[in-house]
Amino acid sequence: MDNMFSTAETNPPEIEERFLTPKGWRWHAFKNPRGYKIRFGSVAPESGIPDAVVIVLQGLSEYTEKYFELANDLLSRNLSFWMIDWQGQGASDRHLDDRQKRHSSGFQDDINDLHYFIMEYVKHSAVHPDVGRIPLVMLGHSMGANIGMRYLHDYPDMFACAAFTSPMFGIGALKNLPRWLSYGLVGCMQEAFDRSYVEFGGKEWNAAMRDAPKKDIFSSDDARKKIHNLWMEHDPQLQVGNVTYGWLYEAVASCNRLHKKGYVERIETPTLFAIPGHEKLVDNKAARKVIKRMPNATTLELPDAKHEILMETDEIRNAFLNDFMELLATNNIKEKLKPF
Repeated sequence: MDNMFSTAETNPPEIEERFLTPKGWRWHAFKNPRGYKIRFGSVAPESGIPDAVVIVLQGLSEYTEKYFELANDLLSRNLSFWMIDWQGQGASDRHLDDRQKRHSSGFQDDINDLHYFIMEYVKHSAVHPDVGRIPLVMLGHSMGANIGMRYLHDYPDMFACAAFTSPMFGIGALKNLPRWLSYGLVGCMQEAFDRSYVEFGGKEWNAAMRDAPKKDIFSSDDARKKIHNLWMEHDPQLQVGNVTYGWLYEAVASCNRLHKKGYVERIETPTLFAIPGHEKLVDNKAARKVIKRMPNATTLELPDAKHEILMETDEIRNAFLNDFMELLATNNIKEKLKPF
């Protein structure tokens, strides 16, 4: 296997056991239609017959290793775990020669990569001769929720249910501008500075992006908030810096698509949304507007949570995960619930 995709064969020396590579973990990769390698990983319960196959969609600038604790938790509840690193982050190929710049060629490309991943790899694993087809469940965070929602719209019969944390249906920094104005402004900046960092003086990854006091906006948990940087320091190929104007333009365009009249109304998949009270990165108001229009959606408000709910304190994280398990039970996927 290419060394590029064997990242997690070793763990950071200072990492706690709960964050270690799950037993039986496997790395894989495929080449997308644009010719870029996309890394993904998976793990299944030892029984080989999971109650569901959970496809987890990571947020902006994240990577699969960050979610090993979640993978271990799902395994203990007889659920399989699959995740891809989006192009532009993790150990997947990047859009630009400068690997540090988080660029985008359009969220539709990510949707296409996700569909190829599901059709060519995940669906084959979600069939067992003794039980037949095993249901697919989507679990997405932030940008992953945006991509996931668009996937549910385009492929309505693929997933039994879905859950999202801190959904990116609007950009926090632009929340006080009308959507048409923010789209126009960002479009002009993209035309002029497509591959440039958004922030003046935008830069490559460094630990202070999350460690600095003013950047303490991701998690309240002392151990989990360190995981993002621990892995990036351990494996520099995972590092990614600030976003480009090209990424910001594509993100705003994708958010606007979700707000179009009649779009999310067509998404009938049973869906759970978790909204953090201390949100600094995405627009909660925009998220609530979208969710309200959906025919089969429920909302969990977490007033004490910061942006990364799955990296939050046990109390906050477990509140979401228990509702997630209830979602599976409501949709006849799980019978005996093992609480978090």
